[in-house]
Amino acid sequence: MKKIIFILMLLPLISVAQEFKSAPIENGIRIDFKSRIMSEERTLWIRVPASYNEQSSASQTYPVIYVLDGKTAFFPVTGVVSFMSEQGHVNYQIPEMIVVGVDTEKRFRDLTPIASTKQPNGEEAKTPEQKLMMKGSGGGEQFLKFMQEEVFTYVEKNYRTNPYRIYIGHSLGGLTATYTFLKHPNLFNAAIAIDPSLWWDGAKYVNEAPELLKTMPKDQIRKYYVSVIDSSNYGGSLQFHSKSIYNMGKAMGDASLKNLQYKVDYIPNTDHSSIPMLSWYNGLLFIFEGYHKSHYDYMKDPDAIESHFKEIETKIGLKMDPPQAIFEILVHYLTSPDRYPDPVKARKVLNMALKYYPNSIYFQDKLKALDTKS
Repeated sequence: MKKIIFILMLLPLISVAQEFKSAPIENGIRIDFKSRIMSEERTLWIRVPASYNEQSSASQTYPVIYVLDGKTAFFPVTGVVSFMSEQGHVNYQIPEMIVVGVDTEKRFRDLTPIASTKQPNGEEAKTPEQKLMMKGSGGGEQFLKFMQEEVFTYVEKNYRTNPYRIYIGHSLGGLTATYTFLKHPNLFNAAIAIDPSLWWDGAKYVNEAPELLKTMPKDQIRKYYVSVIDSSNYGGSLQFHSKSIYNMGKAMGDASLKNLQYKVDYIPNTDHSSIPMLSWYNGLLFIFEGYHKSHYDYMKDPDAIESHFKEIETKIGLKMDPPQAIFEILVHYLTSPDRYPDPVKARKVLNMALKYYPNSIYFQDKLKALDTKS
């Protein structure tokens, strides 16, 4: 009898368990490979946008974000980018993008442009522990060669990329993003440097910035965003660190370059570990300032779609076709009886959409339906 009662007690649990089914979900792929340049195993993390694998989007290309410290930064960055750009969120603050996370576990080697034993306060290392921590630094140029010849080559060969690259780095990653922006300005269109270690080697690249900025391409827009923590709780120990960041902003302002757009973003109530999340969001908003336009504005004047994306090239430096998702939401609103039905504007939007996405069955069927009704 006790055994029967026990089984009867388990039945509700078994029933509940059978109602739930698990299934894996995807947020990109991990790629491990032997690097010829670095002579070691390296790892990339890659996520394509939601629209990437849709048949009707087969001709669409996408900007690429390269984010350092891929193992930790890749997943939260993909979440931010997805929320800000994808149709499922009805959020078009920035374009959909391919995100590539680059693992950088040997950070003092890969993310420092020159060997140094100077500390965040600008002074030389004094203790054996301080000197040991900085040992092996200065491999930044080798790492950039790896990025150019192996990472860029792989990504641009295997994915539909738009020639617009963004470099994101935090701390030492922010140092190398800044260094690359200054010394190799043709590699990236924009950089997001999060509380970067610009104190490196006595703020060497801050001091050199005025001269380096003179080599910035004058015919191409370059965007630089740098965030800085609230250092009020550190008792002055980060004064040299923070001052270096502000001085980098001053150098960019003093350069008065027409096609250089920069922002120094002081973020209160943050520390060195917590600042990345807001920096990713704020930095992307800054880079793509002027990208977003309400679909209600497009509905009033469909011609604004093409004119707006021509303006984007002028203001941001991003040359791209209007995304399919924008056309889809406009068509939905302009053809749905419970939205804002307008067959004349709907037809105009559909003809424009098919110019960019001629293989879209959705647009073809919607246009046929309009022709049938007229």
